[in-house]
Amino acid sequence: MSIRMILIGVGLVLVGLAVSAQEDSSGVDSATVIDSTAAPGRFIVRCQRLLVDDMQLQDTLEVTLESFGRPIGGFDLKIAADSRYLAILDVLPGEIYDSCGWEYFRAFQVATLPEDGRPSMVWKAVALSKASPDTTEPECLTLEGQKSMIRLVVSSAHVSEPIPDTVAPLFFYWETCSDNVLSDDKGTSLMMSTQVFDYLDRQMPADRALFPTRLGAPRQCIDPSRPNRPKRAVEFHNGGIEFRYEPGPISTDSAQ
Repeated sequence: MSIRMILIGVGLVLVGLAVSAQEDSSGVDSATVIDSTAAPGRFIVRCQRLLVDDMQLQDTLEVTLESFGRPIGGFDLKIAADSRYLAILDVLPGEIYDSCGWEYFRAFQVATLPEDGRPSMVWKAVALSKASPDTTEPECLTLEGQKSMIRLVVSSAHVSEPIPDTVAPLFFYWETCSDNVLSDDKGTSLMMSTQVFDYLDRQMPADRALFPTRLGAPRQCIDPSRPNRPKRAVEFHNGGIEFRYEPGPISTDSAQ
């Protein structure tokens, strides 16, 4: 295992440990992100939105990254759905992994307990640019434009009754501080959420507990006293499916 992979993994663990210690002393607090710690520059992670006007969903949606030329060496994403009309069948690597020579990718469904108020479906995806001890380098740590990080295979084939006009949001989900983070190309710096934007679900909950939350990493995830603390630099844009017989103004372009 390479030093880079070890550093990325250790960084994710340390972030989780840091927030655990702070939660013990601070108690329950609002999960609203405080943007005053935002790092210079930004990254944008978007989940695609799709309009389905025949009520039959069998498609692949992209989660994309726009890094504005800044190097990226890994990511850890957690994305969820909570609609009976939408199933995530699989999570596949996107073009960053496929085209840039990244060496590690793993995606799996996270077990959830409905009685805990968690979403009915949660998936986690982790990718690293470097996972072997050789000296080869990935081809494109620095990305131009939007590039897909993962592809979500989604379906409504399990639904037997007619689907009404409705929305089925796909949203980023935080259960620990290490969810939904980016790593730099050296594995020594982590980037966390600044803001979370929602488009389909007009009733996005105003979470009060630290975790779980849909509102981004809470302020307790960053210890100001740590010299190499995570940076707030990532905008997250939720997506999802709109089922509607009459076409409307929603865009199927993930860039919006």
